[in-house]
Amino acid sequence: MPLPKKSPEETVHRLYQQFDRRRRLFYLVASLASFPSILAVWLQHHQENPFIAWVYPLLMVFLWIWSLALLWPRIPLTIIERSVLAGVSLLFMSKFIFLLLFYKDPQQQWAEIEAIFWVFVFLFILSFMTFRRDLALGYCLTITALSLGVGIWYFWGFSHPLWVEFVRLEVRLAGIALLIFLLARAKDELNQTIIEVDRIQHIAYTDLLTQLPNRRAITALLEEHLLHKRKLAVILADVDHFKRINDTFGHETGDRVLREVGECLHTQLRASDVIGRWGGEEFIILALEDQPQRVHQLTTRLRDVIEAHPFTDDIPITLSFGVALANDHDTLKTLVNRADVALYRAKNNGRNRVEWAEPG
Repeated sequence: MPLPKKSPEETVHRLYQQFDRRRRLFYLVASLASFPSILAVWLQHHQENPFIAWVYPLLMVFLWIWSLALLWPRIPLTIIERSVLAGVSLLFMSKFIFLLLFYKDPQQQWAEIEAIFWVFVFLFILSFMTFRRDLALGYCLTITALSLGVGIWYFWGFSHPLWVEFVRLEVRLAGIALLIFLLARAKDELNQTIIEVDRIQHIAYTDLLTQLPNRRAITALLEEHLLHKRKLAVILADVDHFKRINDTFGHETGDRVLREVGECLHTQLRASDVIGRWGGEEFIILALEDQPQRVHQLTTRLRDVIEAHPFTDDIPITLSFGVALANDHDTLKTLVNRADVALYRAKNNGRNRVEWAEPG
């Protein structure tokens, strides 16, 4: 059960950062891998093909520029993506027009046109990764309309032998654009559902006041630890004389004290420890530790830190602690009850102290 350490918004932001890093790496590998093939095509065909002779060197220059930009994190990835999309779209639309005007062999001409249309499909996918869904669909329809318009102009009269094949190709291109749009919409809706589920889970497992895991979250985690027979200590901490603080300074001040206590305890814990609000003025700490000496050092440090901390309105705050080490026969109820008995013993023995539970 995931504890609510981060809000859904923080989780989404972190995931987008990871996605951006992966996209940068993918684009960089693709750019560097494309360079040798473009160079090979240029070396093989630049003498008989003026388009390749003049345009491909520019493309190789832009590939290096884009690669360098990808290595510089300060340049937003969206700017790089949009510049690549615009540049490659212009390049292949120009090549499409060049093929129609200057290629005389119909078979070779058609093979090149089909290859260009697959590039358009790749650009459609890239557009949905770069733009909002509606803008990406607009881009796809624009490319489809431009290529269709150029084709109608070239095949005017509808007597050209490739006219029917061209129309079929355009229909497939439009169909692929629509399919990508529907997949993108489904993906966005799924992402929204995941975010909403994460938000609801965050609310369900987070204490509203302290933003720490609540009793439900701690209970689930403790049950998991006991199920897997993990060695741990349960530490219950209770704010001493909290009712007097509420009665004297008001509930708003009492709430601030609880938030400060939770934050102060949290900053003193190890990475393996988990703190939650158990209820009222009680906090619970699950420490993955079976050495009594280390648990005692941890609990004593927490007690001393709270006692020395300058709280709201200079109110002196202390905590009483009850500690129980889990054994192989403990259930959640018996383990927490033993820690609770130790806590009340600490209260009865003068407060601001640590008491240990009897072995179960």
